[in-house]
Amino acid sequence: MTSCLALDFGASGIRLIDVALEGERLAWTELARFPNGPQLIDGRLVWDYDTIFGQTKAALRAAGNSGVRYASIGAASWGVDYVLLGERGELLGAPVSYRDSRTNGQIEHYVAKHLSAQQLFSMTGIQCLSFNTLYQLYAQSRNEPDLLRRTRRLLLTADYVHYWLSGKAANERTLASTSQMLTLDGRWSPEILRTLALPADALAEPVRPGTVLGPIRAELETGLREIAVTAPAAHDTESAILAVPAVGDPDWAYLSSGTWSIIGVESKTPFCGAAAYAAGFSNECGYDNTYCVQSTVTGLWLIQEIQRLLGGSVEIGSLAAEAEKAPAFRSLVNPADARFFNPGNMIEEIRAACREAGEPEPESSAQLARCAYDSLALLYRAAMRELSAVTGRRFTRLHVVGGGSRATLLNRLCAATTGIPVYAGPAEATALGNALAQFHALGTLTSVAQARRLIHESFPPVLFEPVPLPGLENAIGRFERLKAPQ
Repeated sequence: MTSCLALDFGASGIRLIDVALEGERLAWTELARFPNGPQLIDGRLVWDYDTIFGQTKAALRAAGNSGVRYASIGAASWGVDYVLLGERGELLGAPVSYRDSRTNGQIEHYVAKHLSAQQLFSMTGIQCLSFNTLYQLYAQSRNEPDLLRRTRRLLLTADYVHYWLSGKAANERTLASTSQMLTLDGRWSPEILRTLALPADALAEPVRPGTVLGPIRAELETGLREIAVTAPAAHDTESAILAVPAVGDPDWAYLSSGTWSIIGVESKTPFCGAAAYAAGFSNECGYDNTYCVQSTVTGLWLIQEIQRLLGGSVEIGSLAAEAEKAPAFRSLVNPADARFFNPGNMIEEIRAACREAGEPEPESSAQLARCAYDSLALLYRAAMRELSAVTGRRFTRLHVVGGGSRATLLNRLCAATTGIPVYAGPAEATALGNALAQFHALGTLTSVAQARRLIHESFPPVLFEPVPLPGLENAIGRFERLKAPQ
């Protein structure tokens, strides 16, 4: 048996997971879990690294004292956010969250003064999104240029975790591609870097996922001995895609379902033409020299915010059960609308969007949740159709991975709206994909195909066949009008 540790650094929670490979089966055990989230300090949404890494260290010590011998440890995180390190490796300022308002208006200023959105897309394969690392750095270049000039190394979130664990400052390629500063051949763009106050040598040449960075630092005193620090696909989405249990059928697409909904397909080549740009697809670096051609839109964030604003009195599972009993397609919104990115009050924002569009205003918690689930399923249908048009591929199944794979109502709606079978699971795709990359680096696994067969056998997905829904055609027409440019 070979065991490794997967650190799942999520924007709302952090977990340490033991993943064991024995014969033809994988097993996982959650060793620790603690909440995460940005804190508003001095007018900025920042990450509380003192608390985060204190809790992480305590979790690693418990693992080190468990008696289990681990061969490797790796971390995967959300993309775009970063830390700045000074001359002695110290943090320069608190790391800022991608949901902070400092990037408001930065895209417009950047493309007017430097490179157009189309130029950036053709260079990087990444769409202009306000939270991209590029625009966060551009905001700092305009407001805090001296801080950037003092920077000796920039690391994205999981990169910093690996630095903390191993002492090696490395930029991992899948995570780096979320920045919109990496060219399609995997190198930092000098042309883009020249538009920033950041020193060009603050970015290391990106390493491929599956790179062993070195042993864990003894001074951390975790009790973990003879354990390698391995950079997996450090962007959590790409780790999750590695754990898609696709066996046999090559014509599959994926939906990484969580706070964000990420729909796409693995490809050996990027799609950077006018059609891909117009449809909003990006080409992130994937595992094993692939590109993840995908669209990123608001996902279960809508449901999470509804549940939070209800005061925590209703669990998400209960909310979904209520929604299932509510009338289908009564009220619709476009979840991809920027107004839902970080509204002050999601419930009021949904109601206002419905009023403005002439949709019935949802009143009860069940109607609010049903509006969100119906609207997400219709958004997935639209994204799948656009993905097929851009890539020229006809998809015969959709694999849903991540926490949203447990959302039975949404999976059922997704199968109905897309008209193809939906295979749900595993929910722990990010941690499992993280571990698969580590096992691959260790030589325990020899190929991606073997890794995916292992996932399929260990965690068989749940099948949702498409079933016609009354009122669907009418809902499709209404949703297309909501999506149309105003």
